[in-house]
Amino acid sequence: MQDAAKEWDERYRLGLTMPDEPAAFLTENLSLLPKGGKALDIAMGTGRNALYLASLGFRVTGIDLSAVAVEKCREKAQRLGLPVEALVADLEHYRLPSEEYDLIVNFYYLQRSLAPSIVAALKPGGVLVFESFTIDQLQFGWGPKVPDHLLRPGELREMFAGLETLLYHEGVIEGDRGPKAVARLIGRKRSLVHD
Repeated sequence: MQDAAKEWDERYRLGLTMPDEPAAFLTENLSLLPKGGKALDIAMGTGRNALYLASLGFRVTGIDLSAVAVEKCREKAQRLGLPVEALVADLEHYRLPSEEYDLIVNFYYLQRSLAPSIVAALKPGGVLVFESFTIDQLQFGWGPKVPDHLLRPGELREMFAGLETLLYHEGVIEGDRGPKAVARLIGRKRSLVHD
């Protein structure tokens, strides 16, 4: 993973352009999110979603492999006066705490083995927002080229079958670089007490 960290650090050093605005799938679905609490941004990059959630009053932890990206997030958080705990960590080895978060967001990072840990890290009633590329993205000539880094049809729903599905969409949407093939899920961990 050191090679991956170096590669991402170099991309961010060379000015990898990441949008500053939060992901549309997040901002368009605020009504499905908890009204505050602790949030985790997985593979946050420079922190666009972490900073947005902090601006809404969430106590946010953001994790990324790239020390350069994390430092950029810390600088933005300080400049904006937003409390974001930004951590450099390799998610292949980092242990997520159990039942810690009211909200977890994961945008364009696919580590299938992490799915059970994500569910375990949600508090009962906690919400997951997940969006990533599907295998159909290969037709557009940009984005991940390795099929293992792309979701298969229906796979995202299967990965989080234990969550109550609040919203699910799979298909082609318009992105800032043109059409993109994605799967999107908002799911809620069932409470221990049934209503």
